[in-house]
Amino acid sequence: MAIRNYGPAKSVGEFLKRAKEIRSSWPQRPRPKSKGEEESLWFRGQRCAGWGLSPKFYRPEYKYAFEEEIRQEFQSRAMQLIQGRFPLTDFDSYFLMQHYRAPTRLLDWTDNPLVGLFFAVAERQKDSCDAAVWVLDPWWLNKKLRMEIYGPLLPDWKEAHSWLHGLERAFSVSTVAARDLPAAIEPPHLDRRVAAQGSRFVIFGRKVKDLVKAPAVKQKDCRLARVIISKLKIGQVLDELQDYGVTVASLFPDLGGLGEHIAQRWKKQELSDHD
Repeated sequence: MAIRNYGPAKSVGEFLKRAKEIRSSWPQRPRPKSKGEEESLWFRGQRCAGWGLSPKFYRPEYKYAFEEEIRQEFQSRAMQLIQGRFPLTDFDSYFLMQHYRAPTRLLDWTDNPLVGLFFAVAERQKDSCDAAVWVLDPWWLNKKLRMEIYGPLLPDWKEAHSWLHGLERAFSVSTVAARDLPAAIEPPHLDRRVAAQGSRFVIFGRKVKDLVKAPAVKQKDCRLARVIISKLKIGQVLDELQDYGVTVASLFPDLGGLGEHIAQRWKKQELSDHD
């Protein structure tokens, strides 16, 4: 497999150094002529380095779930609860489903490396495994689709609708999507959480259920990497992120995020995380 591992990183500085190494090893060709052509990397933090990259809908506990029924239930019951911009399209609702933890074929990423690192270490557990931040070049991923797509999809492009049937059509077809392979897609900032977290997504099709097992990942030009975060330093890394202002309150800009942030600040911490 062509995935490269970096680390283990023991501090925020070491992690950023590894991210810079990855960026340097994946040069952009041709050189960008404008800011809009710059190929930013995406990051995804996970509490356990051994986990794959599967969206919730494709995990074993949802083996017998029906996506069209999940979508219908969310859309019908969420209307009274939405406080921000009201979702106008099927993709708007789908993105909201993902951010509020309903099972979808979306996998969360961010364009901010520190946000990715936060989600890798935020749910630390005693005697847990090493954490990890996955790094992806979304331009490379979509190029592998061979659809003449330059960069991440936008949800209003006609190509994007191959990955998400309209709800009415979803009830009448036998597959969740017309495409087999996963694709990178950028959401609109329809919710404060989406904006605060620099959210990006990989939307999965009907066959590949773990990005680690995608055919493109096994090729020599693979642009998916993993930075390991030492389990012995997770507490220290989390403290550093707090000092840099990367907190629950900043990434979840609502009363729930504020309350959780205050609770974490005042909760008794174990001293064994520091040498």
